[in-house]
Amino acid sequence: MRKIMIAAAMIGATAAGSAQAETYGKIFGGAIYGSDHDFTLDIPGTGTSAGEYDTDTGFVVGGAYGYNLNKFFSVEGEIAYRTNEVESGTIGGITLDGDDDINSLSFMGNAIFNAPSYAGFTPYVGAGAGAARIGGAGEHDTVFAYQAFGGVKKNLTEKIDAGIEYRYFDADTATLTDAGASLATEYDSHSLNLVLSRSF
Repeated sequence: MRKIMIAAAMIGATAAGSAQAETYGKIFGGAIYGSDHDFTLDIPGTGTSAGEYDTDTGFVVGGAYGYNLNKFFSVEGEIAYRTNEVESGTIGGITLDGDDDINSLSFMGNAIFNAPSYAGFTPYVGAGAGAARIGGAGEHDTVFAYQAFGGVKKNLTEKIDAGIEYRYFDADTATLTDAGASLATEYDSHSLNLVLSRSF
C-alpha cells in the first residue's frame, strides 16, 4: 500500500509539473509614442552632416509563441512590426518637412518573469534580444536590437489572459544607402500595448 501511495504521489507531481510547463501563443498591439531620432547624412563630394527628425505617434503589432518553464519563468520567440510617420527634421540648421516613415521588423527571443498572482492579476517583466530590419523609403538595414517590457495580465478563462504592458525597444544604428548617399539613423521606441494570450 505504501508503494502504491508513493507512486500515486509521484504521478501527481509529474502531472502538476506538466500542467505548468505548457506552451502558449500571444498577440499584442498598441501605440508608439512620437520621439526624436538623431542621424548623420553622408553625401559623396559634399561631406557628412548631423541632424535629427521627429516622428508622429505610430503603432506596433506582433505575436509570440512561448513555453512556461514553471509558474514563474517563461521563454518565447517573437516577431513584431513597428512604424512611425516622420513629422519633420533638421540638418545643418535647415528645417526639413517629413513625408516618409521609419519602420522596423524585429525577430526577438524573450525571457519573462511572472510574479505571484493576486485576485487573478499577474504582474510580469521581461527582456529580449535579437535582430531588427530598420528602414524607410524602400531602404533597409538589419541590426542588433534589444527590448525590455513589463505589465499586468488577468485571467479571462482557464486558458486565456488579457493584459496591458509598457515596452521599450532599441536597435543599433542602421545605415540606409540610396544613390550613393548614406543615412545612418538611430531607432528606439516606447509603446503602450494590449496583450492577448492563450495557453495550450
